[in-house]
Amino acid sequence: MINARPTTIDKNNLAVREKSTKTVRSVERALSILFCVADSETALGLSELGRSVGVDKATTLRLVATLEKSGLVAREEHTKRYVLGPGINRFINTAQADMRRLCRPHMERLVEATGEAICLDVLRGLERVVAEAVNAPYELCVAPKVGSSDPIYVGASGKVIMAFLDNNQVDGIINETQLKPVTKDTITDPKRLKSEFTKIRRQGYAISHGETLPGGASVAAPVFDSAGKVVGAIDLRGPQVRLDRTKLNQLAPL
Repeated sequence: MINARPTTIDKNNLAVREKSTKTVRSVERALSILFCVADSETALGLSELGRSVGVDKATTLRLVATLEKSGLVAREEHTKRYVLGPGINRFINTAQADMRRLCRPHMERLVEATGEAICLDVLRGLERVVAEAVNAPYELCVAPKVGSSDPIYVGASGKVIMAFLDNNQVDGIINETQLKPVTKDTITDPKRLKSEFTKIRRQGYAISHGETLPGGASVAAPVFDSAGKVVGAIDLRGPQVRLDRTKLNQLAPL
């Protein structure tokens, strides 16, 4: 015979568990502000951030100050408006580490096949940054450095990333940078640049001659994430004396 003992419920513990599953309102609001800044193509003021979250200006200021103290947002000195801060790189670097790990073997094989330097570039604000690089064996070569950056609108890798951004992002970049020339071959006309994007989307790659570095040449293809969003570019770099436009087009399929 089994003596069944009645089940007792500790209401205090149950209440604690139920309470622990509730979200923290201030954290939700702070995250909403962070996402709002991340999604915006331009810097945002306190009033805009407050409206996006639905709180008053004083509350917005406290939330933004907390994010700013952590480095997740930063206030522009000249406009007093907010953009993503350097602390966000701690999250970005983690994602980029996975990209580097996945891309590195393919990059090494490309160097073996072509004899030229291969880079993985990623978008960071108005710039493209070298996240990983495998240098060429030649003494005369373009040797990219990890961490170096250039304006996003110049060079094959920058153009191939921009070509697959949405129109609002492209217009925002053009308006903010005014396409200031880096070299005499930099494309500074918005119509011509957008025409290049149409061609890039059709053929699936971009080429560049002297747009970033006088005497340099490159060919690049986009890298997409699982959702189909462009997250970077793989590009081959070398001197124009070895890489004329015909050669770059021949190397593009690789």
